[in-house]
Amino acid sequence: MRLLAILLSFVLLTMLTVPALSGHSTGNGTCDDDRLHYENMTVNGKRSDAPLYAESQAMYMKAINKHNYWKCEQYMEEALRMIRKTGGEYPTE
Repeated sequence: MRLLAILLSFVLLTMLTVPALSGHSTGNGTCDDDRLHYENMTVNGKRSDAPLYAESQAMYMKAINKHNYWKCEQYMEEALRMIRKTGGEYPTE
């Protein structure tokens, strides 16, 4: 029983100290996670009410056609910025 308590304590301590990853990171040498994040934000017409939605879609297409992951990430971040709400409001420029 004591061994079980020690093991559970170790697992809990490990879970509390290991940083969590949200699944979307930049500067990691790939644009795949950015692409997935964008697709999750726009699936089934979500965010289509954003004023810059069409511009965001164009920037997304530009990003996925880039073979340089750094440029892809830059364009993808801009596409995400256009449809991301900040303080409950969409950006307008």
